[in-house]
This record gives sequence, C-alpha cells and structure tokens, in this order.
Amino acid sequence: MLFIVLLIVLLNADQMVMSPNIGAIEKDFNVDDAQIGLVGAVFTVVGAVVSLAWGYFADKYSRKRLLIYSILVGEIPCFMTAFSTSFSQLFFWRVLTGIGVGASFPIVFSLIGDMFDEVNRAKVAALMGAAISVGNILGMIVGGFVGPSFGWRLPFVLVSLPNVVLAFIALFVIKEPPRGAFEKGIGELVRAGYAYPKAPRFEDYAKLVSVKTNLLLFLQGIAGTIPWGAIPYFLVEFFRRERGLSVETATIIFLVFGVGNILGTIVGGWLGAFLYKRSKPLVPIFCSLTTALGVWLTVLTFDYSDVANSGLYVLMILGLLASLTDSLTGPNVKMMLLNVNEPQDRGRIFSIFNLTDSLGTGIGRWIGGLLSVSFGSLAAAMKVSAYFWLICSLFLFLLTFKFSRDVDSLESRMIALAQKLNK
Repeated sequence: MLFIVLLIVLLNADQMVMSPNIGAIEKDFNVDDAQIGLVGAVFTVVGAVVSLAWGYFADKYSRKRLLIYSILVGEIPCFMTAFSTSFSQLFFWRVLTGIGVGASFPIVFSLIGDMFDEVNRAKVAALMGAAISVGNILGMIVGGFVGPSFGWRLPFVLVSLPNVVLAFIALFVIKEPPRGAFEKGIGELVRAGYAYPKAPRFEDYAKLVSVKTNLLLFLQGIAGTIPWGAIPYFLVEFFRRERGLSVETATIIFLVFGVGNILGTIVGGWLGAFLYKRSKPLVPIFCSLTTALGVWLTVLTFDYSDVANSGLYVLMILGLLASLTDSLTGPNVKMMLLNVNEPQDRGRIFSIFNLTDSLGTGIGRWIGGLLSVSFGSLAAAMKVSAYFWLICSLFLFLLTFKFSRDVDSLESRMIALAQKLNK
C-alpha cells in the first residue's frame, strides 16, 4: 500500500507542475488563459474517458500490471512535454499524460476495496486522497521554484523520470489481493482459498447507475469539482497577477492551502470511519454540512486583499481553514462508493466516477479561464466556481436517505452468494 501511495504521489505531481508557470508558457507560445484552461480541461477529460476501458480491465485482469502500465503511459509523455516547440505539441503531450493519470484512479481504488474492510476503507481512501494532494503540492513546488530560475521545461523532466524507475520496481513489490476478500459472508470463503465466483459483464453498467448512491455521487462529482478544477489550477497565477506577489511567494501560499487539503482529507477519513460505525446516514450529513461551510470560507479567502506584511499570514490562515473544510468530504465519497458496489464492479464504478469527477475538474479549468477573460478578474472567476459546491452539498444531503439502504443491500447479496457457494 505504501509503495502504491509513492507511485500516486509522483504521478499526480504531473497534474500541477504546469500551474506555477502558466504566465511563462503563455508568453512563450503567445496564448491566453482560455487556451491554457482548455489544455487543463482536455488533460483531465480525455484521461477520464479512456479510464472507462481501464476500469473494465481492472475488474477482469491483474490490477498490479495495469497500474504499472498506467504509470508509464502517464510519465513518458510528461517527460516529452519539456521538448515541446509549439503549443500544439504541448497540447498533445499533456493529453497523453492525462490518460495515464486517469487510468490509475479506478485501478487503485479497486485494489483498496480488496485490501481493507468496509470501516477502514474511509481511512485508506483518506491516505490515497492525501497522496494525490501531496503529489499536486510536489508538482507546484517543483514548478514554482525550479521554473522561474531554470525555465518552465525542466520541472516536467524532474517529476516524470523517478516514477519511470519506480514503475519497474513495482513489479517485485506490489502484491495482487484476492478479489472479494473483505466482503461480509463471501470474504471468509475467499480468504480460505475459494475464488470469488462473479465476473464483470458489459450489461452490468446499467445496474451500476441504478444504485441511487452511485447516481447521487456522480452528480455531486460533476458539480462539486468545478471549483476543484478552476481554483487550484489558477491559484498561483491569481496571487501573482491580482495580489502582486512573486511566483515563489504565491507558491508558498499554495503550499499552505495544500497542507489544509491534506489535513482535511486525513481528518475527514477518520471522522467518516467513526461516524460510519455510529450510524451510516451520519456520513452524508457530515459531508453536506462541511461542504456548504467550505463555500463561505473559500469566498471569504478570495475577498481578502490586504496581503502586505502581517496580512499575508491572515490570508494563509483563511486559506488553510477553507481548504481543510473543503477536503473533509473527499475520502468519504470514495468510501461510500466502495461500500455499495460489488467487488467485480469497483474498477468500473470508479472509472465512471472518475469520468464524472474529471468532467467537472476539466470543465472547471476551462470555465475558470473563460470567466477570467469575461470578468477581467481571476478572483471573480474563482468565487463563481466555488458556489458550485452548494449544488454538491444538496446531492450529499439527499444521500442521507439512500446510502444506508444500499450498503445493507450489498451485504445481503454477498451473504447470499456465500451461502450459494457453500452449497
């Protein structure tokens, strides 16, 4: 598990390594925010669409090998981005990198579902969410501190090469868990040596969407991740352009926000596991309330403009609290998906979730660029994006009436499957 976390940290550094150097890339290729926003959108959306196939493969074939392939598919194009001589070449290599990043998502969460039980999945999902956040921060550090001194190209090389080496080492480190090992009823038989008897089928896709928890989480994923797309992508450029900070200082502020994101993800996962044991409906209620609170804190942060002297520290505290609150929901969303879907369906369900989630993120980056051009202000663009979290909060509240029933339904099916296999 720790080695998988390391791989995901480095792979997700690819996502944000470009962000601190948006201004330099725009100047080099003579493009604007809308075009750069489109790169981020296509990076995310194309990767998510292609991950639908990877999700099916994850339910059918060796997930260890598929994870290694996805790492290589992402890192080699990331390396080649450094040698782009035109905007079209940059666009091409970033799309290929997005495919690798998107493919890893359903594979990893399919593995998690068979490595841990229903309560601990929230904690492990928090660990994986923290790994993604650390990766984003690592990309920002490399891009923000190396780019201004050595040019925007070198950071792409630095974040890609280490993971190529680690991908080959993963062949000997990662072990494939047996499918269904921690499900109630059938899990005992799988751990005793029986093979999990169900296999993925194409016709099951309709069944996945019919699960109410899945559908509501898909909808909130689309709406809720528009701010997750626009805000981190343009954050450093916002502080540089509209608050008059250097790229290095803006990157430090981003790191503080990133620490809040990591803390919120970890705390959210542990609180989610605690609430799940107390009463399952408490989990979506908790997610709904904290998501709504995060909107207010985020808007307050972007409205704060006194960044001189001690005001910079006030900004950091506001951003830390906002990003912490915004991040409490993430691991619990993953846990809810794992706990209402059968083992042979989890790769596909997370590929669909990744698609809906990435549509919001990718479109959010594009919308963020368009809003910036329309309003003439990145602050206005990011505040408008933040209000989409209110839609997310509504869908999460509706889960209060569906999540517990869907968990009980899955447990009943797994127990019946075990009885059938015993006979």
